[in-house]
Amino acid sequence: MIIKTEPKASRLGTNLIAYNVEGKLENNVNWAEVDAVEALIEELLAAGYCLNPTDSLNEIGVISPYRRQVDALTQRLKSRWTDFSKQSIGTVHTFQGGQKSVIIFSTRQCQSSDSLWFINRRPNLLNVAVSRARELFILVGDLERISEGGHTRNLVEYIKESGEMR
Repeated sequence: MIIKTEPKASRLGTNLIAYNVEGKLENNVNWAEVDAVEALIEELLAAGYCLNPTDSLNEIGVISPYRRQVDALTQRLKSRWTDFSKQSIGTVHTFQGGQKSVIIFSTRQCQSSDSLWFINRRPNLLNVAVSRARELFILVGDLERISEGGHTRNLVEYIKESGEMR
């Protein structure tokens, strides 16, 4: 795993944050994570980050490996902030090659029946998510559940050692 986020303080203090959200799946969406991402964006906007795709030095991006989670996030975030760019939210695949100052990674993981196989089977997918953040990477999900996987466990442990757990 290559973490390209600069090892220096962001406007929220650390450059790596793991944000614990449990929730439950409803129609393949973890709405508690959607709520958490919305709250995180409020905090980021208050700290001076933005949703404007023309200000790439301060821009926020949101990634999830699951299309339904991305759709729910898109619907919620665009209804709350009309200037939230379509290029600022998507699946891991849609972010290949792009970078943002802040990346929020919504894992959607919340139940023991959720499979971590999809995220962990191809480390390059997780690597793409982690390497898109220039200044701040925020992992959102059930951290206990995510820690049961191989690469995701390594990511949680790394954030625990080098960042902040919320």
